[in-house]
Amino acid sequence: MNKIKFIVFALILSTMLSVSAESTLKPLKTGTETTVANMDMVIKDNFIKSKYSSAENRFLQSNVKAAYDDFYDLFREANHDDYVFLIYGMKAAEYGFFDLSDELIQRLDNNHFTASYVTDMRKFYYPSALLNKNDIIYLADAYSNIVYNNLALETTSELINSTTATDSDYKNYLIALGYYKTNNLKQALKYINSAITENDTNVNYLCLKAKILADSKKSSQALKVLEKIKKQTFLTTDFQRKIRAVEEYVLYKTSKTAPLRDYHLAYYYHLQDKSLLAIKVLQSALLTAKQYSPDIYALLGKIYYENDDVLKSEEFAARAYRENKKNYMALITLADISYEKKDYESSLKYYKKAKKYTKDTAPQLGIAKSYLALNQTDKAKKMYEKLLQKNKMNEDLLVQSLKVIPQRVDYYLPRVASIDLTNNEIWLGLAKQAINDGNYTMATTYLNNSYYIDENNFKYYYYLSLVLRAKGDADLANKSLIRCADINENYESAIKSGYGEYYGN
Repeated sequence: MNKIKFIVFALILSTMLSVSAESTLKPLKTGTETTVANMDMVIKDNFIKSKYSSAENRFLQSNVKAAYDDFYDLFREANHDDYVFLIYGMKAAEYGFFDLSDELIQRLDNNHFTASYVTDMRKFYYPSALLNKNDIIYLADAYSNIVYNNLALETTSELINSTTATDSDYKNYLIALGYYKTNNLKQALKYINSAITENDTNVNYLCLKAKILADSKKSSQALKVLEKIKKQTFLTTDFQRKIRAVEEYVLYKTSKTAPLRDYHLAYYYHLQDKSLLAIKVLQSALLTAKQYSPDIYALLGKIYYENDDVLKSEEFAARAYRENKKNYMALITLADISYEKKDYESSLKYYKKAKKYTKDTAPQLGIAKSYLALNQTDKAKKMYEKLLQKNKMNEDLLVQSLKVIPQRVDYYLPRVASIDLTNNEIWLGLAKQAINDGNYTMATTYLNNSYYIDENNFKYYYYLSLVLRAKGDADLANKSLIRCADINENYESAIKSGYGEYYGN
């Protein structure tokens, strides 16, 4: 959510030295420029994104060899860009291009940022042994036909009769997937069991088995597999979300009443970034599920909140709370909304109530940040210190704690990047830190990552201007600052304040 990014940035700016940065802030008149300050990056970014778009379109249309070549070209152009390697390397692994994905892993420069993603990617996708290029393209073509081209029946038959990649556990997975897509669940279970026997560390195989069992109405077995999946440790936000989606799908299939099935189906859609579809399912369920209305209202509140519709979120969360004062999801949503509205007394009240009904750390984090907003700094610091002893990789905790433990910024910012590399404000914070340290090479690397995520972030252009000025290129530095002002004419006050108003300061 945008508000989270504002909050992250506030912490970053409030915890880092800023004398050198702020001393260069000067009002600028904006104007039309024919030359941009970062032309090399613009050209590179355009090439990478166009190549990926081409690769994806070709793969979806089963032009797999051409898609493979596009990925290959993309990775060659993105030399030493860890962000690009990981983002598109994960997609390559999903498509079955394991040799390309593995090559990228070998070329990664900064292990501190990338180790968690590499571990999670291998644990979720990788077969027990890598295949040669021809076998990889053959099996990737099968995956494309099964998943995207409605050719599951024909492709599964071909895979069974083919001698290609006979000993590969991934081939058995694809056969199982093909049978699953054609609703031949008995055969699907047979082949996924074979794949798991050959490779019992691949979590993606377990996820398919859980779905097969759930669809086969073998609820107890499906739930046992789900528990095994949930015991697997995934540090990165991307893969944690995948596991949550599988969990909601299995619960949707194994729930005994229609309203509960609708609830979990809607949650599954939401986790698949299909929130509009999720809302439709929940609205329909309300017509026949009065006894479950608090849970349905609460989930609607959560979905609207995560899609930045605070008014509707508050309406539904309040309805859920009126009907059930112990509904955790409603409480945490109302707490978050109260905090966002700077009603910190109310947020503290709701977070404390929510804490009674969960073992999750979210309410405790909310209590700590509410104390901080109410100028009860000692209470907040004690809570953060205690939470950090047991939750060393919690993104929100790491970021929030920097407000009261600023001396740990050198350690915590890289840690956050290692578990959520799409958090643009963290890359900008790392760039600011590198600039203050005079390390302009690393600052440029961090800014490149930021540009890949959002080329229209005014803070990117501001920090780029500092790097260019430090390197002696005043003309390009000025052009970058002009671009910064074009995006946000109030950038000077925004940079200086660090969006402190979002903390009630």
